[in-house]
Amino acid sequence: MTDKNPIEDLREIRKMMESSSKFLSLSGLSGIFAGLTALVGAYFAYQQIMTFEKKIPFYIAQGRFEEGVNEFYFQLLLLAILILVTAISFGILFTWLKAKRQNKKLWTPLSLRLIISLMVPLGFGGLFIAGLFYNGFYILIAPTTLIIYGLALLNGSKYVHVDIKYLALCQMALGVASVFFLDHAFLAWVIGFGVLHILYGTIMYFKYDRKQKFWVESTN
Repeated sequence: MTDKNPIEDLREIRKMMESSSKFLSLSGLSGIFAGLTALVGAYFAYQQIMTFEKKIPFYIAQGRFEEGVNEFYFQLLLLAILILVTAISFGILFTWLKAKRQNKKLWTPLSLRLIISLMVPLGFGGLFIAGLFYNGFYILIAPTTLIIYGLALLNGSKYVHVDIKYLALCQMALGVASVFFLDHAFLAWVIGFGVLHILYGTIMYFKYDRKQKFWVESTN
């Protein structure tokens, strides 16, 4: 720091304080690929829905309609778990690559606090969704996942870029709106986990990732 450029010194101080209190290695590409994964998963879910609707007359004729419904929703649950695992894997991969490019450690006390702040609402929310599934309230699962995911993002937003608050609020707003329009809950889920993730990830990439990448390359 020098006395000749106090504005630059203030920027450096702010940057140091932000890097010590926020996990800035979260990659925008993580959001983009999470959204793409959700869209691909939504396509396969839609195919399962179409197949199930075609089988409904056969289930009714065989007196196995309730059994068929339970089997159908169990298949959707497995697909949702696969989507979640794939999205998280991409998120860890791109965040690790960004942290490596910044010469920063991925696993730090700060990143651990971020994970805990996300997992607490997600953990209890997951148990709540399991209860909905167990009691047959399948139609409420899509809105509930949006609301719980939004709450988790909002809870963890204090450790990352402030922009994630807008994604959190949009997810929760979609979840609440879809409760009043349950016939369109699946579409709301696709928009929330697919389109909004891609939009958010793209904004984050051009706002932070690309700028930092060019800065790192120019200083090497």
